[in-house]
Amino acid sequence: MAVDDAGGLLRDATVRYPTALAGLGAAQDAGAWWDAARTALRRIVTPGEPIAGVAVTSQGPTLVPVDAAGDPLGPALTWADRRATAESAALAAAVPAGRNGTDPYFGTAKLLWWARHGGLDGAHAVLCANSFVVAKLTGVFSFEESTASFFTGWDDDFDPAVAALGVPVGLLGDPLRCTDIVGTVGAGAAAATGLPAGTPVAAGAIDAVGAALEAGLLLPGDGVAEMTGFSTVSLRPMPRGTRVADMIHVRHCVPDTDLLLTAQVSTGALVDWVARLTGYDSAAVLDAEIPAARPGRLALLPSLLGERTPVWDPAARGAIAGLDLDVTAGDLLLAAYEGAALALRADLAAVARVLPDDGPLRALGGGARSRHWPQVKADVLGRDVVVPVAGHGAAHGAALLAGVAVGVWPDFAAVAPTGRRIAATFHPDPDRHAAYTERLPAVLALRDHLAGPAGLTATLRRTAAVPPRRST
Repeated sequence: MAVDDAGGLLRDATVRYPTALAGLGAAQDAGAWWDAARTALRRIVTPGEPIAGVAVTSQGPTLVPVDAAGDPLGPALTWADRRATAESAALAAAVPAGRNGTDPYFGTAKLLWWARHGGLDGAHAVLCANSFVVAKLTGVFSFEESTASFFTGWDDDFDPAVAALGVPVGLLGDPLRCTDIVGTVGAGAAAATGLPAGTPVAAGAIDAVGAALEAGLLLPGDGVAEMTGFSTVSLRPMPRGTRVADMIHVRHCVPDTDLLLTAQVSTGALVDWVARLTGYDSAAVLDAEIPAARPGRLALLPSLLGERTPVWDPAARGAIAGLDLDVTAGDLLLAAYEGAALALRADLAAVARVLPDDGPLRALGGGARSRHWPQVKADVLGRDVVVPVAGHGAAHGAALLAGVAVGVWPDFAAVAPTGRRIAATFHPDPDRHAAYTERLPAVLALRDHLAGPAGLTATLRRTAAVPPRRST
């Protein structure tokens, strides 16, 4: 994504790449990130156009070991990879409680899993997804503090108990501020991407930080946003050090501020899955087939790849109730929209018990472009859902971060109004909200029935093989 000197969108491009899924594993080829980045950059960079700076936001915590040249030594473990269950338990026993838990989702458990399974043999460094692309641009290895905050035992520095357990945290490097300039675009990267050689590159940030910048969420009291891509994450700025049980706490790029996150795993991926399953070219095409009568005839749990907040269940899986022979593809897509919105409602309600908030919810990312999903969210949540003019997702925030890092704008407050201009507002329908409120306890009961070692999901997993598969 490229923005002008007022923070407005000039051009954007998207390139997809696959994820290899098997059981609790979710891996990607880091080389595909670079291929996608340089392809997208070629589409948005105009030859001869001056570019002030570059920053990268990314999924996370997603890790890849690299050699001294920055080339991957194996597949990257994505944030959705939950194989490190034994390592998570070891961390829970050894490391004092900190800003986040010890679930296999977090980076420290992944790093220990690799150390125990030989994945770091010959590694010169371990890079996160954004720092891998930064390294390809600049030749410099880096690690920034918003991603560092996704590592169990880190808060400005790693607790000594982490290294004592055998976690090779030295491979990560010392965390930089998100706005620190790591280096400049090298000649090879310039030829590959079209970016001018010598362009400054900032350390960048996790995608939640990019989304918060895009939405103008800088300080406590600025509101709440949700970002739906592969997953759904809600984010809210809070004073640094704020803690809410079972949620995620991330270092913001704004000084003395954290982001409080709720997070589902596979909501956007679920929507794409429904489209593929029913033979549609995309969810955007199927979106036109959504039935007008709501709530829909089906109840759906969206946890197709484990779940994060508030249950932290790597083995959680989805379910559909109410199927009959009259169900259509549109019914299935509506059920996916509703299931994701109900999960978001449960998460936001858990946060609201500690930190009340009933203002509008800003919708960002691919999910905000649906003709119907923002309205479903408004009806389920019982609050206005607004789609900003700049509601494209974290990449827009990355461009704003780059501008602040190189001095195009003096600070983040100067670009905050960019994300506060509203393109559309969706008001809740009181009758639909009441109906969804009645449905919510049954959906949560179904979730709880499936969970745990004695639950239906565990029984199914014990009695069925899980073949490898790929999802884009």
